Parts: sequence; C-alpha cells; structure tokens
Amino acid sequence: MLSKEDNELLTCVGPGTPMGELMRRYWVPVLLADELAAGDHARRVRLLGESLVAYRARNGQAGLVAEYCPHRRASLYFGRVEDAGIRCVYHGWKLDLAGRCVDMPSEPRESSFKDKIRARAYPCREQGGVIWAYLGPAADPPPLPELEWTLVPPEHRFVSKRWQYCSYFQALEGGIDSSHISFLHSPLDPDDEATVRTIDESGFDLTSALETADTAPRFEVRDTPYGVLIGARRERPNDEYYWRITQYLLPFYTMAPTDTADGPISGHVWVPADDGNLINWTFTYHPTRPLRPEERAALHGGKSSHVLDYAPPTSEPYGDVRPRATRANDYFMDWEAHRTRYYCGIPGFGMQDQALQESQEAIVDRTQERLGSSDAAIIQVRRRLLTAAKRLRQDGRAPDYDPALYRVRSASVALPRGADWAAAAQARLLARA
Repeated sequence: MLSKEDNELLTCVGPGTPMGELMRRYWVPVLLADELAAGDHARRVRLLGESLVAYRARNGQAGLVAEYCPHRRASLYFGRVEDAGIRCVYHGWKLDLAGRCVDMPSEPRESSFKDKIRARAYPCREQGGVIWAYLGPAADPPPLPELEWTLVPPEHRFVSKRWQYCSYFQALEGGIDSSHISFLHSPLDPDDEATVRTIDESGFDLTSALETADTAPRFEVRDTPYGVLIGARRERPNDEYYWRITQYLLPFYTMAPTDTADGPISGHVWVPADDGNLINWTFTYHPTRPLRPEERAALHGGKSSHVLDYAPPTSEPYGDVRPRATRANDYFMDWEAHRTRYYCGIPGFGMQDQALQESQEAIVDRTQERLGSSDAAIIQVRRRLLTAAKRLRQDGRAPDYDPALYRVRSASVALPRGADWAAAAQARLLARA
C-alpha cells in the first residue's frame, strides 16, 4: 500500500505538482500528425492538467498553445489559423508559434502593448507519424526519445489512441502486470478449442497462458538507466522456465511481451490528461517488415489492445476517441459468455483492461490495497517514479535522459532453469538499426 501523501504525489500531474513537473521533462505525444492539416481549425487537447489547443499553421508547423487568449480569455479553439500562428476571433490578437503576440489590431498602431504579451505555448516536433510537445522549462528541449516504433517506416507500424476515465498510473500498472493474463483475458476452459481460436483471432496471443498451468508467475525486476526491466517466470513441464519480459520506460511507456520471435511488438504510452483521465496511446509495429494484411485486420477489428469503436465525436479534448463501451453500458458485457466461456465476457481484451482499470474509481485509494508477490513490478515502478519526482522537488535534479537508451524491445522466451534471464534474452531485448 502507499501512504495518502505518496498516492497523491504519484497521481497528481497538474502544473506545479512534483509528478507533473517530472513529466514535463519528457516529450509528450499530442496528436497523430495527419490529424492536423495546414491552415485547418485548431483542436482542443488536454495534457498534464492543462487545457490547450493544437493547430498546424499554414507554413506547415504544428503549434500548441494555451486554450484561452491572454486578452479576455476567449477560447482559441475558435481562432483563425494563419501563416505562422493563430488569431483570436474575439478582438483579433495574433499569437505566433512561440506564443508571442505579434499583432494587436484592437489597439492603436503606436501602442507597444503587444510586445508585453505572451501566451503559454510549447514547442512541437514530429516523429513516427506523431506530433510531440515539450512542456518543460528547458529553453532548448532535449532530443526526442529513439523509440523503435517511431523510427520504422510507416507501413511497419499501427498507432491508435483512446480516452480513459481514470488516472494514468492505474492503467500503466496494468501494462506491467503479466499475472492477469491467466485470468482476465483467458477462456474458462483452455481445452475449449473454439473459444481459444476466437481469442487468438482477436489478435491476443495466449501462448504463455495456455502452454503452462502456472497461473502464479514469479517476478524479478531490475532497474535500468531508462526505467525497469520486468521478468515474469512461469513453470514448464521440462527443464525450462517461460519468461515474459516487459519493459517500463520513464515516465509513461510500457512494452508488452511478444510470444514469437517474428511477431509484432506492442505497447502503450499512458499520457495523463489530468489527475483522473488519460490518453492511452497504443502502438504495434514490426522492426524489419511491414505489418501483414491479416495483422492489420486484427488491429483494425478493435479486439486487440487497440480499441477503435468510438462514440460519436465531439469537439471536447480527444472527443473523437472516447470509446463507445463505458461503465454506463457495462462495457457491452456478454453475461452468458462470461458465465460459460470466458473469464471475462467483455468483448476485446483492450476494453477488458480499460473496464477493470476504470472500475478502480478515477484514482485508486492505494492506502486500502493489499499487494502480493505478483505485484513486485508495480512496487518497483512506483519507487522509480516517486524517487524521481521527490528528487526533482528537493534539489531540481531530473533523471538522466539519453534518447538512445529507448531503443529496446520486449520479448517472451523459454530459457534453461539456471540461466540469467536478462542476459540470456538480451539479443531479443535490444533494438537494432
């Protein structure tokens, strides 16, 4: 369990909070690059407790600025996107990409008032088909992380996002929890071939859950310069262990194990919108080949970790990626399938995860939880984040950041019982050019 103070430190992400300030030292994904057309209208976004609008100026550059105009606080969502900035339609004030007021037609021409006005704006970069923003204090932002999925050709990857109605961290905890696959995502009867085939066709690989009767993996965790390496060991009926190796990368990335050496790799970016909501970015990619048509079909089908069945769009922040399945409709739970075939009858394992994460309330009360040995990874990742946030608060030191260290992969491997799992699997865990 955590103390009330540490739970608040872990989950509060707004400006001025220790965790919010830590996350502002890293690049944050904002939108898919093709969601912003040059000169088109702005889009509302919400990141780390801030209401912002994103736009692409007519010169092609992406911009991110506080939603409310510094004049009379009218929303820039209604602004006119111009050559190198955005203009408020209320009184015509124009802000450039850096947030400087460069035109103030409602004031006398001789006035220098505009030179004193600056809105909060953040630099943007594009990589991997994603627009990234740096919300931190550095005048010269660090390089973008060298995440392999952002460096492969477009045909090698598939990226989606969805809104979740809960704190980023309880969702992230699900991304590093290898024990729940033996339950939440599994059939009631592993010998029920039709049910297992349905799960397999949905894009979820049950290899490690079904090839062993071990539902209580033993966890080992190792700190890395970029985060935590997590090994979940399951018994096999021979002289091997089956290891599911998950990557956690500071501050909000997880990479799930892939069960075959030639299979696509998937993971998440758990971006806090505010204390009680997040944007769940999901990526699937293959390092050396395009995704196959059948792989893309499974991803587009919405039954994999990607959830693409959205409610009708609105102009609210990320209002076009809010899932149709919600607490209000029981996430379309099939109670008959729940009773007779599946451990959980909610369709799609991505939505199964989201439903259970949201069922913990918007922010988990971690003073009431009781953790076991299967929660070793969760405990260690909490320690890493809390230590980093406290150190930043106390002496201003952010964690060391090397973008090249983010070139890692996850994997599942069978290894001899005496092998050092991290060393033996190293070839599968490093991304290569």
